[in-house]
Amino acid sequence: MVRETGKGKLNPWKIQGYKPGQNVICKIIKAEPGGYAVTIPKDDLPGFLPSTSHHNVGAEVLAQFVCVDRNRMLLSERFTAGSGNQQNVPRSSINWEEQLEELDNVYSTGKHQSLASAKAQQQPQAPPQEQYSTGGHQAGSPQSQYNTGAQQPYQPQQAYQDPQQYQQPQPYAGPQPTVEEQAFHTYAANVPARKFQLRRAIDLIMPPIDEDSLKTLRIGDYDVEWLITDLEGGMRTGCVKATCESRLSRAAMLLYRGRAVGCIYGSKADPNTKATPESLNLTLQDLESPDTVVSLYDLPEEVTLAMSSLFLGYPVTRKDDYTAREYMDYICDWFKQEQGTATLAISLSNNRGTCLGYIYKGDFVGAFYVEDQVFRRDKEFVYELLHSDHTAGLEVSILPPEMTSSSVRFGYSLSMSRTRRPE
Repeated sequence: MVRETGKGKLNPWKIQGYKPGQNVICKIIKAEPGGYAVTIPKDDLPGFLPSTSHHNVGAEVLAQFVCVDRNRMLLSERFTAGSGNQQNVPRSSINWEEQLEELDNVYSTGKHQSLASAKAQQQPQAPPQEQYSTGGHQAGSPQSQYNTGAQQPYQPQQAYQDPQQYQQPQPYAGPQPTVEEQAFHTYAANVPARKFQLRRAIDLIMPPIDEDSLKTLRIGDYDVEWLITDLEGGMRTGCVKATCESRLSRAAMLLYRGRAVGCIYGSKADPNTKATPESLNLTLQDLESPDTVVSLYDLPEEVTLAMSSLFLGYPVTRKDDYTAREYMDYICDWFKQEQGTATLAISLSNNRGTCLGYIYKGDFVGAFYVEDQVFRRDKEFVYELLHSDHTAGLEVSILPPEMTSSSVRFGYSLSMSRTRRPE
């Protein structure tokens, strides 16, 4: 089924100049689950804008290009009229074209670097001995940026005046992200954070289907580098749960082909729900602690991708009076037509808990009853839970189909997300 998101199919010649993160103006065509069908007026290209904001049909929105798949462009909302500093500015007084040109010109001409340099020169410089006093070669310190051999007094103007005596080295930026990785990070930057209400939120990630894949280890008997290498190099798809007694914390990482597509972290010191990137960083820090106990196991790819929509998907806005069972039938039919990937979060009445239904590319692939930690493949299991329950709630999180295509390297790199906890 072809979506009615524009006046025609994508013109391959027109999309060649678009790069992930590039600013574009899109025009709202109609609402659809998880966001809006849009068009890019400049080149008359159809697209989809995931969004939790309210936009009127015909409104123009400033967004960023992510990738192309399924004959439309995936965008990420950047900012709009009526938000941020533009809250009281009338829509007609905003010239999106001028704003885009300013943003693009600043980066294309390198002005952002000169502006950053000018700002840095206005900041007071610490004496050299204070900058070296930390002991290590910290990022941004003179020793890491200016390797002049002998320890001479720092004289930046002389160094710049005589290029024969001094050549400014370029800061090491590490491995450059691929286009597919950049596309994911452009998309993920604006994904709304979820709040999980369970006392043990890590129980939202289901236990292993195949018990033989379950392995439990104490990280002190191994090595965190070995674990990350095993997960990434082995392209593991499944879950890693970690318990750190010394920090009184629990965590669960959802992995797809060696990359994190969801993470939950909680500790006694800070029980508040955190977004996936922060939770992932804290989890990897806990893996530095020798007393951390780790359980890892495999999960089916289709279930994992459906589950990832809880963390990296967009909620579907509901404006209906259907019961949970009626809405489930409706939305499942829509996903079947659109080959969508999503999670159905069903809140049962009378304190009977939560059931998560998983849909992958239009097919119902299973349901997980959180309270009993039971997984079933058939939809009838959910129907039984909903039988005679007319007050149950149903929320849907949808993952844009572009995220599961070859246009995107889906998920966060474990090795790149790792930041050591300060001593």
